[in-house]
Amino acid sequence: MNTDQINVLVKKALKGDIKSLEEVFNFLEKFNVPITKYAMYSIIYQYVMNNVLDLGKYCEECGGKCCKSGLPVPVYNFDYKELKNRLSKEQLNNFRRVNGFYILSRPCPFQEGWLCKIHQYKPYACMSYPFATEDEQKEIIDSYKDGIPDFKVPDFCIAGKKVKEFMSNKVDELRKKLGRDPTPRELLREIVKSS
Repeated sequence: MNTDQINVLVKKALKGDIKSLEEVFNFLEKFNVPITKYAMYSIIYQYVMNNVLDLGKYCEECGGKCCKSGLPVPVYNFDYKELKNRLSKEQLNNFRRVNGFYILSRPCPFQEGWLCKIHQYKPYACMSYPFATEDEQKEIIDSYKDGIPDFKVPDFCIAGKKVKEFMSNKVDELRKKLGRDPTPRELLREIVKSS
């Protein structure tokens, strides 16, 4: 599998497709290196953010600050192909091609109030925020060796904090039951079973 294929599967998983999530885990487990384990935990947090908890009221309370400031959003080729089929030529002018891939500057032109006007097909990087964005997680990624990562969530991101709280409770439950940190697969099973 190439990177685009993996990213497409992850995006499907983040939209709630458990079969795609399992395929991603099957692929990542083959490597048995710390960064792939980190990635699996990260994907679980992203999955919870997008599918398990109802976080809209927290995003509304925050006002969608993640869309207003920060580094430009990377828009991968598979995202751009999907967006190209759904957006007008004028809307596509919001994407700039830099060093072989597209970016979307912030503040995001697709934000209306706190809502995303392209929510159903927003880019993968938006769906993975804040648990996979390098500007938020670089320090954690660089120092990760083993265990459940202590993901960094911006102070303004109430929704991300709610995900961390939810996940902390799930991890604690499993630690008591297992006597150790749950593997990504064990944590995923618990999340899917309880949702």
